[in-house]
Amino acid sequence: MSSAQFANRSKTSAPAFNNRLPRDWGLILAGAVFSFFFASILMSGLPAGLVPDLSTPYHYASDGLFHAWMAQRVDEGWLFNNARSGYPFGSSFLDYPGSDGASHLAIKCLAMLGGGWVAGTNLFFLLGFPVCFIAAFATGRAFGLNRSFALAAGLLYSFLPFHFLRVHHLFYTWYFVAPVFFGLALGVYRTGLNAPSEGQGPKLGKLAARVLGLVALASFGVYYALFGVIVMAVAGVLNWARTQQLRGVGKAIALCAVVALGVLANVAPNLVNNLSEGRNPEVAKRSVVESEYYGLKMMQLLLPRPEHRSSTLAEVGQAYNSATPLINENSTSSLGLIGAAGFLLALLYVVFSPKGVLADERLRLLAATTLVLFLFATIGGLGSLFAMLVSPSIRGWNRLSVFIAFAAILFLFLALELVMRRFAPRLLRYPAAVAAAMLLFGLYDQTNPACLSCNQLNKRAFESDRDFVQAIEQAVPKGAAIYQLPYIGFPETPPLHRLLNYQMMAGVLHSNELHWSFGGMKGRPGDLFYRSLAQEPMAKQIEVVRNLGFEGITIDRRGYADNAEALISELSSRLQSAPALQSADGELVFFKLAGSKHPQLENKPALDIMQQADYHADALGVRYPGTLDAGIDFTKGRWPDFVSGVTGVSRFEPWGLWSEGSRVKFDFNRTLPHRFTLVLDAQAYATNAGQPIRVEIGTKTYSIVLNSGVAQVRIDVDLGRDEASSITFIPPHPVSPKEISGSGDERRLGIGFVSLRIIE
Repeated sequence: MSSAQFANRSKTSAPAFNNRLPRDWGLILAGAVFSFFFASILMSGLPAGLVPDLSTPYHYASDGLFHAWMAQRVDEGWLFNNARSGYPFGSSFLDYPGSDGASHLAIKCLAMLGGGWVAGTNLFFLLGFPVCFIAAFATGRAFGLNRSFALAAGLLYSFLPFHFLRVHHLFYTWYFVAPVFFGLALGVYRTGLNAPSEGQGPKLGKLAARVLGLVALASFGVYYALFGVIVMAVAGVLNWARTQQLRGVGKAIALCAVVALGVLANVAPNLVNNLSEGRNPEVAKRSVVESEYYGLKMMQLLLPRPEHRSSTLAEVGQAYNSATPLINENSTSSLGLIGAAGFLLALLYVVFSPKGVLADERLRLLAATTLVLFLFATIGGLGSLFAMLVSPSIRGWNRLSVFIAFAAILFLFLALELVMRRFAPRLLRYPAAVAAAMLLFGLYDQTNPACLSCNQLNKRAFESDRDFVQAIEQAVPKGAAIYQLPYIGFPETPPLHRLLNYQMMAGVLHSNELHWSFGGMKGRPGDLFYRSLAQEPMAKQIEVVRNLGFEGITIDRRGYADNAEALISELSSRLQSAPALQSADGELVFFKLAGSKHPQLENKPALDIMQQADYHADALGVRYPGTLDAGIDFTKGRWPDFVSGVTGVSRFEPWGLWSEGSRVKFDFNRTLPHRFTLVLDAQAYATNAGQPIRVEIGTKTYSIVLNSGVAQVRIDVDLGRDEASSITFIPPHPVSPKEISGSGDERRLGIGFVSLRIIE
């Protein structure tokens, strides 16, 4: 298609599509219904799949449990906070940013409709098929594809291997956003080619609706939002190259800005939490190397899925995955044979820039976008550059495969239609037959029949946990708290022997009112408390959890090298009773805990909870009881309980500890007296000896001088009417031993602390 033909066609394409749309509703409805029930059959088999299973989750392991936990949270309220996990500290999810508000809202509505999180997650997965089909069909029609081909392309896109292989990553199964972004990119690409009447800006109401639509689109995952921005940006650049005008670029920038605004709106609560609570360094840590590790390889796009219906084709995929490095979640990237053919043709189109019948601007847009997307997704590609220059938080570039898949499938069908129109016009009179043949071949290639044995294993694991937890709920008072062992952090924690991170979520998932110790955000006070408590002798752990009102203890045998035999024996001896309950699969046991106190701990700050527990542990570790006048004895190797935080210090050593960096600050959990004497036993390191050291207490500033040997200095402090709860020391010349003596120690030392006392 020449530029002039493309321009002329673009002037009427939108109205023509709008006129065709009512006639397409029948196909849309048929395709959507077929997608939903065919997906259910592929998951549950026949005849079970004719009625969607809402009683057992489709995936009950690994990240599937994580998504189930999120679904359960939004079903009970919303994602950010939940009192039943991480009890009694609660379970804030604000340290884990994501742009998934629309997915959470959809699951909440489906859970309310279906009666719980199981129905919510299963319906969300099944509805992903018709949603993807409708978006792909509509976008195919917007590109000018005939109805039969659009139907086949939409169904093949909806039933990508990715859709089933990512059932445990539930949100990624709603990849309908890819066709929508391509539809927007088509509009960007055609900017400047419309009739003058169409060039006028939309009315305010339509503009507001479009903005809200883009914000909603950005709420189906930050990955897909970023990928969509790339697609629209490519369209803007291509429009500029064709028209030598900036209107298309401006439109692309405006669309990308609104998408970015949508992502920002989703993560705003997380940003506010970081400002108020401080950034959590233990959560969502990403490195540049992960962009390499989780990229995809071209072979993974082209090869059949490793569990293909054909044993011959399955062996090809399995052989590649078993013999090559860097195989991980990127193994879900197979496009299917039809998608693979479209992908290769698109790359060839870019290389050879064909003339004649295939000189079509739509194909150029799709081919160029496919190439750019692949350059971002591939290992060692532009995704790695993005991680280095922008942010390593985006690491799973293999997930671009669904965007590549849509472009490849649409490219193939458009090219086929053009070739048939030119060389086989009679065949084009029967597009439904051609489309049906490709659809049947593609569905055979891309899907697998239901794995009934897998479903049985999944169901047994689910029912074992459910029955065990519900038995606990009947054995303890309403709303009781259960202490879970072993300790394992949340989220993204490596396996502990046979125990995977999210398996300990079973308690919350299968109970309605029980409270559980697992699920507090890693690195926050509740998690640090349980992390430290788990290192204490069992007698101490029992004492502490009794003080907090726990009514029982569950043990997951999978988390112990000896299958928890020693722990169960010890608990049986200490509690003078055998386990009260055991799960059907034998992995979980439960002990009732008598004699517990029943304090009111709801909405209590972490410090109050620790005081109630008579056990203090946070980022500074387990404390020892102390008073201000007794002060801090740095030779103990631990902090007293009146210290709430410390920054700018190195590790404890037998004689005390060094400051590290330009300033050291001690925060106290109580207000300092208005008048006191600060008594400090300390020494200065190297060039700091004999130099004035600044000391800040509230609004007051003092100066002390330390020498190279330990000595005592005193400061008489009078704060007047001011209040202070911290003391800051600022050494004049922090310097590393490496600079002084050439050793390998690169710490920048200033002050060596031995003791610090505050005497009224």
